[in-house]
Amino acid sequence: MDVSVYDEIVSFIGNFKGLSKNCSKKLEELFPSINSDTLYSILCNEYQRKMRRIYGKTQNNRDYFWKLFWEKIDREKPGMLVKIAEEHEIPPCLIAKLILQKYYEGEADEENLDKEPATKLYLYLKNTSLISDGQLAQEIFLCTVYDSLYSPLADIMKKSLGQQYEIRLQKEATQRGLVFRDEESLRKYGYDKTPDLKLEAPVAVDGFIVNWVESKALFADEDIHKDYMKSQYLSYWNSFF
Repeated sequence: MDVSVYDEIVSFIGNFKGLSKNCSKKLEELFPSINSDTLYSILCNEYQRKMRRIYGKTQNNRDYFWKLFWEKIDREKPGMLVKIAEEHEIPPCLIAKLILQKYYEGEADEENLDKEPATKLYLYLKNTSLISDGQLAQEIFLCTVYDSLYSPLADIMKKSLGQQYEIRLQKEATQRGLVFRDEESLRKYGYDKTPDLKLEAPVAVDGFIVNWVESKALFADEDIHKDYMKSQYLSYWNSFF
């Protein structure tokens, strides 16, 4: 992708006001020549960066969102929590988690909510019928419907997409006659960090010797490459060079 096009996409995302779901649709309209998976991946990257910047502030405003929610709950139509998320440019499911944290505050499982948000809160997002208050359950459910980045469905789709690309990688490597070991095979030899493919016979690509291949179902900009270099690639280089 041309850097100028990438910069244009990032700039549009940064200036967009509203839900990520709507931003995604607009990106596809403005950049029809760019694969929709690529656009979605860039959108995810930019929103994650934004959320890291404002996470502390959002957590500190939990009482504000809680008060705003109950002030509006009986005066507005269903979907009010999604509207609050849109107005404050925060993914609906992140607002939903703040409200759920506050709702279950003081209960016996509060300690678990604080220590295991990825399990307890995710369980309520995944199955809103577990939420005792009917109105709240409906609002949380709508948040999961309108959130294209942080909902349980979005998580499942990301994992599925990653698996699809790994299968595609293996299929294409086989078609090209490459001999390799996959992650499962490498772990049997005691490796804890493994690439998707370790080539038994290295190949040359554009003058470089390739010993292993790692598949990521995302668009990797410079910062993401640096992060993966530290967390994964260097360990692969040491183990499989």
